[in-house]
Amino acid sequence: MQLTQLHEQTWVIQGGANIGVIAQEGRCLIIDSGMDKDAGRDILNQVKKLGLTPTSLLITHAHADHFGGAHYLVRQTGLKVYATRVEAAVMSGPILEPLYLFSGAQPPRELQHKFLLAKPCLVDSVLEGNEQAIDHIPLQVISLPGHSIEQVGVAFGDTLFVGDAFLTPEILDKHRIPFYTDVQAGLTTLTTLKTRMASFKHIVAGHGEIYTSTERANGAIDYTVERLERILEHIRVALADGEARTVAELLRTVANAQGAKIEALSQYVLYNTTVQSAVSTLYAWGEIHPFFQDNFLAWQRTR
Repeated sequence: MQLTQLHEQTWVIQGGANIGVIAQEGRCLIIDSGMDKDAGRDILNQVKKLGLTPTSLLITHAHADHFGGAHYLVRQTGLKVYATRVEAAVMSGPILEPLYLFSGAQPPRELQHKFLLAKPCLVDSVLEGNEQAIDHIPLQVISLPGHSIEQVGVAFGDTLFVGDAFLTPEILDKHRIPFYTDVQAGLTTLTTLKTRMASFKHIVAGHGEIYTSTERANGAIDYTVERLERILEHIRVALADGEARTVAELLRTVANAQGAKIEALSQYVLYNTTVQSAVSTLYAWGEIHPFFQDNFLAWQRTR
């Protein structure tokens, strides 16, 4: 992991996920905890090099690659853990992540690995998503739903940590279909985020580069918005002929249009969640409606 200092009190530990460190009077708040105990161990080693005592951990959202190291950090340091209500529930019962990905049914073994099933970690304090301080450190917790239902970010000084509110173009081009549990909320979050960018010198996404240019950060946001809007448009076009189609058919259409090749169950359920969220968004906007025939559910354009 690489340690990068952004400010006198602020660092980022860059690895599989970007980890924030905010110092205050010899102690520190850690933002996210990486994938597993190895990530947790690396985070702890980096913090110790800074001469800081970790006393609190804030999880932006409860995906395994962002909270998997929390179990180790708590056991090693006893620090207090903060997360929003839904994210806290997943952290305390990590089976919920593969469970919701598999439509609430018992997930098969292919979905029960460290990338989707982290070790459990209890949250000490549930966040509302608008706090002005954590562990007596003055900061601002910001609600950033979309990628995850109750994801939050953290603003401190001239730095904004945004979790996976947006993804870098490199990551989007690699994975083709970004994971979003709520496309509608995600688009609103991204629009709001752009209005705040000018206030910060550093914008830290959950993965990839640290943005020091508002223009480049806004470009990454626009790229994410464009990808989500393209997915919505693929579904509109697929239903333009008036025929009803299942989510499975719409997923195939979106994947083909985005150049994605689905070859694993984990990949399928992640893509499927985004497509179902896009369907839900179009339904909320009144553009499509459910259609039942011969005991199956399909979706049709609203005339």
